Amino acid sequence: MATVSALVCTRGRPDSLLRAVRSLLSPGREPFELIVIDQSADDASQRALAEMRDDARLRYVRFARVGKGAALNHGLRLATGDIVVCTDDDCEAPPGWVMAMAAAMDAQPAAAIVFCNVTAPPYDRAAGYVPAYERSTDRTLRSVLDARHGLGLGAGMALRREAVLAFGGFDETLGPGSRFRSGDDWDISLRALLRGWNVYDTAGTAVLHHGFRTMSEGREHALRDWIAIGALCAKPIRAGNFSVAILALWIFSVQALWPPFRDVLRLRRPSGYSRIAGFLKGFVEGAQTPVDGATLTFRP
Repeated sequence: MATVSALVCTRGRPDSLLRAVRSLLSPGREPFELIVIDQSADDASQRALAEMRDDARLRYVRFARVGKGAALNHGLRLATGDIVVCTDDDCEAPPGWVMAMAAAMDAQPAAAIVFCNVTAPPYDRAAGYVPAYERSTDRTLRSVLDARHGLGLGAGMALRREAVLAFGGFDETLGPGSRFRSGDDWDISLRALLRGWNVYDTAGTAVLHHGFRTMSEGREHALRDWIAIGALCAKPIRAGNFSVAILALWIFSVQALWPPFRDVLRLRRPSGYSRIAGFLKGFVEGAQTPVDGATLTFRP
């Protein structure tokens, strides 16, 4: 098997970070390094990880820049593994998850990215929701049009390091803390597909996501997410990859326009307008932002 690194980017979540790191490093002594990129404003996360300092696999790095895309790129450049397995600081991995993700990547030589299922713990569904991504079967995406039925979450993701760096790494204007505060996982997937790589979904393993959001938080996050989706759809079109226009029209029509229209047909109060507003706002902003044609990333 190829050499393996694991990567967690964090900012201001010391308690959940410790839970994530504990889950990745124990039990067992699997041969991988774990890089933690900490963008926190204080040293609380560093102090939380003090109990793990004797584990030689852990590599803690303070990073002054803000933005998940920048943190992911920094981690990719520091990693020694051919495969980099990523999860979020509010997730919990089962034993052996890092090596299971690496094995799934090893088995898919044409894939630059592998996603696993992201599941939610029990919670009060009347009070809010937990973002999740669950499939019952494996799937291979070979073109951008294959993405019309959804893309995986960066909370459970493996990357072929050299391939991802070769097409420019993550777009640092996307992701929490960046200009467009979401969409880093979708964007890297679309750019991999446009560069001739596959994206693979494995249903054989999963991480647990503890990221509960209230209904009011959900509305804010939905707007944030859909602004990013609009921007990342506009970006390759601006760069001349017009096949993405079909995908953008599909996403906007089926996932944004159709739900409130369906509510009207069922004589229910329409909901989901933030998807429409967010997508249009992001698409306009993305279409107006210069793009690097070689990497398909927004120029600063």
